[in-house]
Amino acid sequence: MKRAFEVITRARVERAYLVGVALRGASAEAAHEHLDELEQLAVTAGAEVVGRTVQGRGRIDATTYIGVGKVDELKQICDEWAVNLVVFDDDLSPAQAKNLEKILNVRVIDRTELILDIFARHAKSTQSKIQVELAQLEYSLPRLKSFWQHLERQAGGIGTRGPGETQLEVDRRKIYQRIGNLKRQLKKIDLRREMLRRARGERHIAALIGYTNAGKSTVMRRLTGAQVVVRDQLFATIDTTTRRMNGHNGNGNGNGNHDHDVLLIDTVGFIRKLPDHLRTSFKATLGDTATAELYLHVVDISHPAWEEQMEIADTTVASIDNPGVETIYVFNKVDQVPAEVLEGLQVRFPDAVFVSAASGEGMDALRERIDQFFYGRNVRVEVTLPAGDGKTISLVRRLLHDAHNDYLNDLCVLSGTIESKLMSRLEAIPGTRVRYLM
Repeated sequence: MKRAFEVITRARVERAYLVGVALRGASAEAAHEHLDELEQLAVTAGAEVVGRTVQGRGRIDATTYIGVGKVDELKQICDEWAVNLVVFDDDLSPAQAKNLEKILNVRVIDRTELILDIFARHAKSTQSKIQVELAQLEYSLPRLKSFWQHLERQAGGIGTRGPGETQLEVDRRKIYQRIGNLKRQLKKIDLRREMLRRARGERHIAALIGYTNAGKSTVMRRLTGAQVVVRDQLFATIDTTTRRMNGHNGNGNGNGNHDHDVLLIDTVGFIRKLPDHLRTSFKATLGDTATAELYLHVVDISHPAWEEQMEIADTTVASIDNPGVETIYVFNKVDQVPAEVLEGLQVRFPDAVFVSAASGEGMDALRERIDQFFYGRNVRVEVTLPAGDGKTISLVRRLLHDAHNDYLNDLCVLSGTIESKLMSRLEAIPGTRVRYLM
């Protein structure tokens, strides 16, 4: 079946006009900042942005999202400026999009459809391509009827079925079948990835997280030497990338006394109003961070809305089932921030590492922090937990080095060494009792 939202190579650049709404209580300034991000998304998708508007409203118009007067104004702009694409910063209902296209006589899309298009363009791996297609199909289901506008002219009575209605049902059935098939494929991929995670269970794992375009891939390149994709675009990277990070002398801490390298995971960036379809379909990708012992949260402190972006990333990561993981905040692009602002941030966030991944400034300090976390003082512990809880036993064993286990009645007693930095994670595991050994 031909995909409804597959990427199409267009013969001409689309001239896009952006529309935002500031509801009562929200500032117009914030709405314009959000349109700045929407413009970046549109440019990443290949459009030429020719203008924008923000309307203040008490509530959303159920028919056209914005008011009738603003729609008339938008129609005039589209005609005079040769606009052929209007992009809304919020999700439109199928009816709203259809009504607007009928009035404006141009293509109308919302933020979700724009992001889906970008993800489709940038997906490289089999998993990400499946995830994007799944999200696109789930997005398209409630919009199918608008693809068959001739249904409105159909006057089928009881006992009759017009060809359009039949085709609509066929399309729905095919989409549901395809969704089921894609979910089965993702499940198989998830199982394979879980096997790989277990195989590398003795390795230390750190995950780069943060808002899109914060500089995560550049940080990874500095730490690993890997030639990963680095572009000044939103969602330039949507596939999870894993590389090995060595220490200063190639062994993690410079003294050759340990045999563990650090695996560094670069994940898809977060964004404001991440579409629910993508949040669900990319759960497996974000799930890679669930194996991490350390988060490196990269923040672009040169961005005007960096605090909002940092909060969005923190909130998204909090939804991942990985309790007790320590976070090191990596404040990036210090070379683009005035000295007095930087000094204030250093006082405000004394535990953060301040770097310029582009120039390499501060990267040695970041390496030291990572080395200190993974190769600091080891602690010998004894962990008691139910003998029948195989999943938790496996989790504890992955945290311990030189683990030995004994069974006493219905209890399993595991003993071994653990990095002191990982103690909070061990103690957060439900159903375990941890005792320090001399």
